[in-house]
Amino acid sequence: MKRLLAIIALTGLGATTASAADITAPVTGSAYDWSGFYAGAHIGVANGNISATDVTQPNGGFFTDLVPAGTEGFDFRDANIAGGVHVGAQYQWQQFVLGGEATWTATGIRKEIVSPYFPDTDTETGKIQHYATVVGKIGYAFDRVLIYAKGGYAGGKVGFKARDNDALVTYEQNEWHNGYALGLGIDYALTDRLSLGVDYTHVDLGSKTSTGPNVFDDGSLGSNPETYKTKARVDAVMARLSFKFGG
Repeated sequence: MKRLLAIIALTGLGATTASAADITAPVTGSAYDWSGFYAGAHIGVANGNISATDVTQPNGGFFTDLVPAGTEGFDFRDANIAGGVHVGAQYQWQQFVLGGEATWTATGIRKEIVSPYFPDTDTETGKIQHYATVVGKIGYAFDRVLIYAKGGYAGGKVGFKARDNDALVTYEQNEWHNGYALGLGIDYALTDRLSLGVDYTHVDLGSKTSTGPNVFDDGSLGSNPETYKTKARVDAVMARLSFKFGG
């Protein structure tokens, strides 16, 4: 009898231990499959930071000739609505998800300031018209919830304009900048095809130096072309809606 009771006790202990192991063991795989091609739209808020420095030698340019070149400039900060489209593809292996994505985003980032050098006559404007990213993504799926990080290329159209409202002359540049993007996000699969997410992206568009003429309102060109170095970056938070085409 004692031997029988001991066998029963050991059997019960083994079953209890196995049940506890089942509860605490990591889940392998995910019931929902994130693999497939997808496309969608996003909208949110983008915070832009633009700087423009006059590098005309030996002194500052026409708009900033009170100080030496390279030591003066203008800073523009603006938060505005932004939105666009995205397409991508990803593959899920157990709970890990790898993929790539391309986005295009238009922004309302635009800021006009009064020149600190000639406040009575001059205004300066900085803007980021739109930007694009091509990034790699790595994520971890908890069934219908996907958390991911991303990184890769970013490029965007950055504009800077200097205006003398007294002389009626304008210098303007609109250039494509190249840089990088880093970000984090989370998606939730509402259905087998439709997912909703929130995404944060830091976009550094680097710097670019451009030389251009001063243009008078009558169309004539000034004799002193300007050279400005512009830098730009964006921090954007977007709500995303995506449709998956298949696994």
